Amino acid sequence: MASKGIPLPLHDTLRDLALLRASSVDLSGLIADDTTSSQTSKEAEGVEESTIESYAFVREVRAALRMHNSGEAQKQATRIEKVQVELIDVLRSLSD
Repeated sequence: MASKGIPLPLHDTLRDLALLRASSVDLSGLIADDTTSSQTSKEAEGVEESTIESYAFVREVRAALRMHNSGEAQKQATRIEKVQVELIDVLRSLSD
């Protein structure tokens, strides 16, 4: 509860208020309200979700690079090409 001491001098209070107004300080921005905290928590959730997605992306890229560097992708491509050639031969033999 506020103490019932000597009130602030009016002259000093008016001067302080004038300084605040001249410096364009938004006092409402200094007071935390419920909408600000909920908005901040939503932003934090968005950042956290984005971070999780970023880590998942990095995992996938690393796996792809590992596969590429091991030559596994080239082996699979060669195998697919062989299967395609065999299927084309089968289609040709069926159409003849």
